[in-house]
Amino acid sequence: MKKILPFLSAFILFTALIPTAAAHLEVSYEEEGSCKILPHTYEINITNTHDSQDLVRFNKPRQFSRWMSVSRSLIRIRSGETETTELTIQAPREVELGEYQTNFSVFSVDYEDISASGELCFIVLRDYSMIVRDFSIEREEYGPRDEVLTSVTVENDGTKDFDDGEFIIEITRDGEKFATELEEFELETGKSKTVTISVDLEEHQSPGTYKVNYEVRGAGHEIQTGEQSFEVLKMADYDVSEDSDGRYLIRTKSINAENRGNTVEEKDIRRTVMFPLSLLTTAEEAEVTREGLHTVYTWNIELEPGQSTQLRYQINYWPLYILIVLIALIAFRLFLYMKAPVVKKEVVKSQVSEDKRVLTISLHVKNRFFGSAKNVILEDSVPSVTRILDEFDTVKPDIDRKEDETTLRWKLGEMKAGDDRVIHYKVKVLVESIDELIFPEAKVRGAVGQRTFERSSSKVKLGV
Repeated sequence: MKKILPFLSAFILFTALIPTAAAHLEVSYEEEGSCKILPHTYEINITNTHDSQDLVRFNKPRQFSRWMSVSRSLIRIRSGETETTELTIQAPREVELGEYQTNFSVFSVDYEDISASGELCFIVLRDYSMIVRDFSIEREEYGPRDEVLTSVTVENDGTKDFDDGEFIIEITRDGEKFATELEEFELETGKSKTVTISVDLEEHQSPGTYKVNYEVRGAGHEIQTGEQSFEVLKMADYDVSEDSDGRYLIRTKSINAENRGNTVEEKDIRRTVMFPLSLLTTAEEAEVTREGLHTVYTWNIELEPGQSTQLRYQINYWPLYILIVLIALIAFRLFLYMKAPVVKKEVVKSQVSEDKRVLTISLHVKNRFFGSAKNVILEDSVPSVTRILDEFDTVKPDIDRKEDETTLRWKLGEMKAGDDRVIHYKVKVLVESIDELIFPEAKVRGAVGQRTFERSSSKVKLGV
């Protein structure tokens, strides 16, 4: 007996040194002891209460394995710590309605004798049931006047038809509501469909981020809500058109500018006018610059979205018309002056002897006008140092003798276009000491239509 005691003591010491399961695993979940309506997700907490880490496996009950999915089926847990796994139960469509109970278990992979279990109670109650998925906004970015298209897919996995389904969206920007839309739909058992809602953005929709909050309802209950967003881009779009008013004296050009974008932006509007019209142009509030022979008028405008303005500039043609009329009158006057009857005076013959010094004067009148000249009178005079001889080869004039000069006047009457008249008369120089004679201008006057005229010849200088 004394020989056995040392052996027994050594065996007890050896077995004490071998690691053993001093405790076990614990499982818990918040819904423990209550029945949940499917589909439902349980959060199951597993605690390792023994003195070493453990690798734990979650074991689904065989009869409900098709119904269940586990987020973590194999979990390593340190001593004294708790890990969580999610168990989702979704009843297949074909199962009967009612209450179901089952057990699940967790067990140690490292230690076969360590395990724990829990009891689940759930109810298949699928009178109304809808699956909502794939909510989307067609695009991430939009411009003003675009159509925002939203959609969601719904599936009736219950046992009753939905005849009052609602798809609701609310669009906000910076907390301010922009639009709320509702689309009603019906959904038969076992069917699915995509429900859409479109919203038209305004012509000058403000740029920024817009949130779309959606809600799907059925049978009077909220089924799913969510949120997505889209961007409205900043766009600058100026519409500029021009029209003209007036034709002859003043032409007013109107420039109509409208900001059709959704943001405030400056814009330069330029108009170029060529010389010489630029001299006749006035433009209110425009900056005027020169580019060679062109004048550039520039308006700088800044409009709010949707705001419009009208700019004007005028081309005043009336000064040009007045100038043209004046030039025409001057040209016409010049034409008449050049074409009216003229007179040419010259000494055509001289006879010098000891007893007399006789000169023959020639006056040549010609009507260069295209019409008749009436009441034509030719008038000439001679200096006082000469005397007119009564020797006239042509028409005899009226003679008016004065102390300082003698005047001769011929009444030629009417001269048709192109008519020529040549008059000769003789004078005698009365002094001998003079070296040069100056004969005054001869004059012809009359009327052409309603207009009178008078033309003069040049003076004649003659050395005697």
